Amino acid sequence: MRNLWKRFRFWIIPVLAYIFNIISSRWTRLDVYGRENAEKCTDQSILFAFWHGKLWLPAYFFRDSDYLVLSSLSRDGEYMTRILKRYHYRVIRGSSSRGGSRALLKLIKEIKKGYSGFITPDGPTGPIHKVKPGIVYLQEKGGAVIIPIGVAVRWKITVNSWDRLVLPLPGTRAVMAFGAPVYLPEDETIEKRAEILEDSINLAQEKAERILKTGAGD
Repeated sequence: MRNLWKRFRFWIIPVLAYIFNIISSRWTRLDVYGRENAEKCTDQSILFAFWHGKLWLPAYFFRDSDYLVLSSLSRDGEYMTRILKRYHYRVIRGSSSRGGSRALLKLIKEIKKGYSGFITPDGPTGPIHKVKPGIVYLQEKGGAVIIPIGVAVRWKITVNSWDRLVLPLPGTRAVMAFGAPVYLPEDETIEKRAEILEDSINLAQEKAERILKTGAGD
């Protein structure tokens, strides 16, 4: 009975989350700014970087793109994997604590083939809004350009989790802001490069929040 419930839970939770993601995302009035920052980098692989708690809208926005996504080997990672596969992402499993090295090597291999993807550099367990070394290593070895993204939502539910996951309520207004391409300097330490990227994501996030508040995109 316990195994039956476990299998049912692993099926029903992703299905319900997927359905809610579709409903809330389709009924969200999303304005996108700075998309040209990504369009001018289409001749190379791109890693879109945003904070873990802002995943909800980008997961829907980038659907059917065949993008790479790193998902942890945890239970929550299994839920996320099942949702993302419904959107046709190329999911690679692994995290900083379990299967991380193999996952990073596989991501690098796929990036070198020309695939793009998105990554939440403070995941899968935090600390919140702090860039971990993985994306720095990916950029260095894979040669991809990083595009930071900020996401701001007016009416929302903020989950009481480590990442403060934002769930947009249907009918709300939201803003997604693409930042300028980031090429991390190879002559800097990993810690310094992580700090540069952290600042870039925060700038994109601040821009999204400012546009949502003022309505001004410049």
